[in-house]
Amino acid sequence: MNAKPTDILAQLEADLDPSVAADFLAIATDYLHVTGTRESRVSTARSAGELYARFDEPLPRTGRPTSAVIARLRDEVVADANHLYHPRYAGHQVSAPLAAAIWTEPLIGALNQSLAVAEMSPTGTAIETRVIRWMTELAGWGEGAGGTLTSGGTEATITALLAARARLLPDGWRDGMSGPHPVVICGEHAHYSVARAAGTIGIGAANVMVIPSRSHRMDVSALEELLARLAAGSRSVLAVVATAGSTAMGSFDDLDAIGALCDRHDIWLHVDGCHGASALLSAQHRHRVQGIARARSIAWDPHKMMLLPLSAGALLVRDEQELERAFAQQAPYLFHAADGDRHWDQGVRSAQCSRRADVLKMWVALQRHGADGLGAVYDH
Repeated sequence: MNAKPTDILAQLEADLDPSVAADFLAIATDYLHVTGTRESRVSTARSAGELYARFDEPLPRTGRPTSAVIARLRDEVVADANHLYHPRYAGHQVSAPLAAAIWTEPLIGALNQSLAVAEMSPTGTAIETRVIRWMTELAGWGEGAGGTLTSGGTEATITALLAARARLLPDGWRDGMSGPHPVVICGEHAHYSVARAAGTIGIGAANVMVIPSRSHRMDVSALEELLARLAAGSRSVLAVVATAGSTAMGSFDDLDAIGALCDRHDIWLHVDGCHGASALLSAQHRHRVQGIARARSIAWDPHKMMLLPLSAGALLVRDEQELERAFAQQAPYLFHAADGDRHWDQGVRSAQCSRRADVLKMWVALQRHGADGLGAVYDH
């Protein structure tokens, strides 16, 4: 190995030249202009195996000129990427992102703020705290609400069920599961991440009970009957998961009726609103999430219907302290309770430690287009 630290420093200094940044940015702008035309393909004609063969090469031991790296990005990576802005692009939940949010990505990387502790993300922490508050206000919650940004709906649902477990089984974090496992209840159109979350936290996918649908919505009468039967027996319910915007059908469960049942039985209601929670921004479709304020937690993916680049998900909770109890461990070398700033450390309520400031994309989108503008996009 002949590389020297001085070589890397020289490359770093060269790559900080604004012209290099412009060359990288030009790849993105060229892609965005081409992808929106009918002359381009929506997706590549090459198979996954063909694309792997293109990149099946030994580990690079020496660096290349930046111009050569940029050429490979343009000719080998971008050339066979999906064209999300193409007029015929449809069928997947990956959005064609807003330009202002796209251009925020290089800044997120340059600042490299880590959201675990406030001292390593001073502005990112402040903005995430405020953006989460905006989202909880839209959900109809008060001062005690909070949340965390996530990689997406799966992480949000896993985290929500951990919070529900902490409420039902306060010693579950320390002792794990013992005795008959509680059940998780969801509708037949629920996302597969519900079963994945149950398996991940130790409830077990076999303990997910599925309610049949009526007109593609959870059958509330069937849910009522099941809850009454479980209450009369020995099985406890960890959570009911309702869906606001199902992946396959786009259907919305009756959140108001389901929430009333959960209130009556004192059961945690989690709403998978990864697709549909953005209806809170829409005057035309807000009625579809009527009753969402009854939930104790909500998964919301702004990288779907708010048109943000991946990843930008969120988990919201009606009581932020319940989220903090979900992760009942101490790391005094990292989280310093004595300095009075522990509340600002996002890591105490997140499954992640090293987490980038993706909230900046959301903040920029809201600053540029406003909540009403994003609501108009949802309506469209």
